[in-house]
Amino acid sequence: MYICPVLLFSKMCYLSDMMRKTLLPMRNYALAATINTLLILVVSFLILFMSGGCQRKERVQPKPHWFKHYTHYNEKDYIQFIESQIAGENNTILPDVLVREFYRSRDYHPFWTQNGVQEALIDTLLACLDNADRFHGIPAEYFGLDSLQQGISRLVEHQVPNDNTLYTYLYGIERQLTDQYLRYASALQYGAVTPKAVHGNKWYYATLSPDSTFLYNALENIARYSEYVSELAPKSSDYQTLQKELKRLHALSDSVKTEVPDFRVRKDGHSANLQKLCKRLNQLGIAVGDFKTLNDTLLEAVNAFRRMNGIPESDSLDAETIEKLNRPLQYYKDAVAANMERMRWQKSHQKGDDTLYIAVNIPDYTLCVVQKDEVVMRNRICCGKTQNPENVPARHKNGLITPFKAETPLMYSQIRTVVLNPEWNIPYDIIKNEYYHKLVRSNTAVVNREHLYIRDSRNGKYVVPDSINWSKVNRGNIPYRLHQTSGRYNALGLYKFVFANSESVYLHDTNNKGAFKRRKRALSHGCVRVQHPDSVAEWIYAVNGFDTVYTEQLHIISGAEPTTEKGEEFLEKKHEQDSIYYEKLSDWDKQFYRKLRPTSVALRKPIPLFIEYFTCFVGDDGTVQYRDDVYYKDGNILYLMKHPEVRR
Repeated sequence: MYICPVLLFSKMCYLSDMMRKTLLPMRNYALAATINTLLILVVSFLILFMSGGCQRKERVQPKPHWFKHYTHYNEKDYIQFIESQIAGENNTILPDVLVREFYRSRDYHPFWTQNGVQEALIDTLLACLDNADRFHGIPAEYFGLDSLQQGISRLVEHQVPNDNTLYTYLYGIERQLTDQYLRYASALQYGAVTPKAVHGNKWYYATLSPDSTFLYNALENIARYSEYVSELAPKSSDYQTLQKELKRLHALSDSVKTEVPDFRVRKDGHSANLQKLCKRLNQLGIAVGDFKTLNDTLLEAVNAFRRMNGIPESDSLDAETIEKLNRPLQYYKDAVAANMERMRWQKSHQKGDDTLYIAVNIPDYTLCVVQKDEVVMRNRICCGKTQNPENVPARHKNGLITPFKAETPLMYSQIRTVVLNPEWNIPYDIIKNEYYHKLVRSNTAVVNREHLYIRDSRNGKYVVPDSINWSKVNRGNIPYRLHQTSGRYNALGLYKFVFANSESVYLHDTNNKGAFKRRKRALSHGCVRVQHPDSVAEWIYAVNGFDTVYTEQLHIISGAEPTTEKGEEFLEKKHEQDSIYYEKLSDWDKQFYRKLRPTSVALRKPIPLFIEYFTCFVGDDGTVQYRDDVYYKDGNILYLMKHPEVRR
């Protein structure tokens, strides 16, 4: 029975992928590479020596009238030239290997440059690539579109020598078109750039990339490429909403932008400048009539704009609102494009995989508890500190902004433990950079004021604060560790939500509740502070099936008064256990005794956690929301899409 070589190649590539994915986590890189190479060689051999080849289904268009100028052209000679070129290539990068096998399976017949050129095929592809910016936010630079168009124009205008170099030129166009078709397909399915390149060492999602099965399918569908690529983009309603927004923005033009003067007016106030305000709101997609008075209708339109941009509502105009009204349309196009790219990234674990989860969006400073696709709770958060990189040369590398050390890392993990009354084990960098100088000035006062205790890092033993002369301690090699005892004064507050990660971050309560009143809340050393952690804990207890008795006990441990007889019995027994624990301590350890100590609550049902970064997203009311790029990541995405040669 005859077997199509390309189909066989697909199956072998699939096997290769499976083996590679199995071996790489076990660090068996050499074996994985060897197996991959052997499989490719075996299949290449089979393709070369099996007869027939797969039947080509595409319709071949006649030779264009203008191509008759190239009298040197001979179809058989061109096919032989392609065969010789492919035989001389030895690049082992996966896409190149598959493309070579694709042409071998076609008996080296070209796809785009049959009969000289297939004008309709090429024009349709170029139109797809040109429209990628308007439909998906992927710029023409990503595909080298100008170079492609110029190369084809040279051919059409008879600027290519009518000799043997014609075949080299045609084959160059052939491969460029195939490569850019695959790039477009890959960009829509997996994203145009890699998240690691955008976020550096602050990206901890397992992310998928094009494999041999995907690339084979793309090549198999090349004859219907226009339909095929349209099937690859994300199907989510949020992506489609951003797509509509991008199309709307592209239909507008800053050439007719109405600049809103900097003026002030309160509700029911009058100003001729309000007419310009109305025009600008309409240009930005907020329909409103033509008013000279800040009436209820116009004020609602202004507040709708504010809600879209994360600005507090008010009954008057302010400088921030006018400033953001006057942002160029390119700002909005860029924000939508960057976030559509984020939606295309294929994370191995998606939010849709879970019926309940917690999602943190850094630019929105918000934590959402989601159950059955519905947001059942929303909390304000504080995230890791940021830094404006404008005047920090060290943060500029290859056109990208490198991450700031205190940024909250982006990741998927699972909350498996809730710690009640946590202690704060102060990180060494904070001891060195923030506490050291305070301790040199006033050792005991700092320890007492901040409820600290000290351990010797060399043996783990408690240290009496007065026994340390901090002025003689080498700041570059501090042999002590500081710990803040449990309580409402603790920097972690009364709750800590623990999830596996390599950056030692977690969600937690805070003793600084006033920080949640701020608009910009990038304040922490990397952890995520939660405004109402008790409500989040209550939800976690419920979804874990904790009964009312156990839940009350946990509330009592967190400092609540008993509300039932069983609760009173639990509290009394707890006091007894604390007394027994204290009596068993040595006299030395008793001086460091802490009545309130951490309690870890293991969860039967771990809670999926997504820490994300979206500066543009669809709000609960279906409107597109824009937020400030607090960590300066949008620019990285846009730069990489316009400069694909940097790194992918």
